[in-house]
Amino acid sequence: MEIELDKGGRFYLSKEVPDLKKVAISLGWQASQNGKKYDIDASVFMLGADGKVPNEKYFVFYNNLESFDGSLRHSGDNRTGEGNGDDETIYVDLAKVNPAIQEIIFIVTIHQWQ
Repeated sequence: MEIELDKGGRFYLSKEVPDLKKVAISLGWQASQNGKKYDIDASVFMLGADGKVPNEKYFVFYNNLESFDGSLRHSGDNRTGEGNGDDETIYVDLAKVNPAIQEIIFIVTIHQWQ
């Protein structure tokens, strides 16, 4: 299943695919455009019922590659986007998500560095 979202877009997996077990969120991009270089990063906030991250280990990104409960794993930072295929992937095992986590939010940020 492939989903393409626009900036600020939302998609509720639990409503669309209620028996989903595993998910991979992947990013791929071109290394430069008009001579400028970009680094695109995938991050995840795992939120409790209060809408907050219960522990900093529930914020998964290039500097914290695995969630506290082991349900999310980040493939690591690719700063250039070079090569074919996906450049960064976050793997999710929904069966391992701590029951205290009520929402998982995936974030994509873009950094122009040259």
